[in-house]
Amino acid sequence: MKKSLLLIFLSLSTVSVSAQEKCLLPLSEAPSFFNLTLGMSGPQAKTAVGGKLNIKDKSKGVYFQNFIKHDPPRNLSGVRAIYLRFFDSKLYQIEVFYEKGSETPLEELVDQLSARENLPRSQWEIKYGIARLTCEGFSVGMDNFLNPRIEVTDPALLAEFTKSRGKK
Repeated sequence: MKKSLLLIFLSLSTVSVSAQEKCLLPLSEAPSFFNLTLGMSGPQAKTAVGGKLNIKDKSKGVYFQNFIKHDPPRNLSGVRAIYLRFFDSKLYQIEVFYEKGSETPLEELVDQLSARENLPRSQWEIKYGIARLTCEGFSVGMDNFLNPRIEVTDPALLAEFTKSRGKK
């Protein structure tokens, strides 16, 4: 009887430990989209997308471009809108809205991104139609409400940006 209880306790504690695993990937392992990576400057971001967008050297601010009335450049095929957020001349968030495509379930989109970017699929949380992966150096969010949308964020730089706004 004692052995059975011990085995049950050990199996339950193993399950709770594995459920609490954290994604330890650093910022350098964050996904990139259209050659855009977190930490880039405005000119680097412009070069990354083939110079097709008018991204200026921004100390802080948002670059936004939509492709509602005209098609995106070939290297941004399938993109409906893109937001690039900068602070301290560094890209801290990439947010991409894609054209409405097939009705691919969110779980399948997460599977595809995880496989493509070598992200730990088991550490995604999917709740209320929003998928989130929080790693040591970055976070990723996805949803498919109106159009497929994905954002990748440098939380440390976002915190600095948020702190700087509080000082005003």
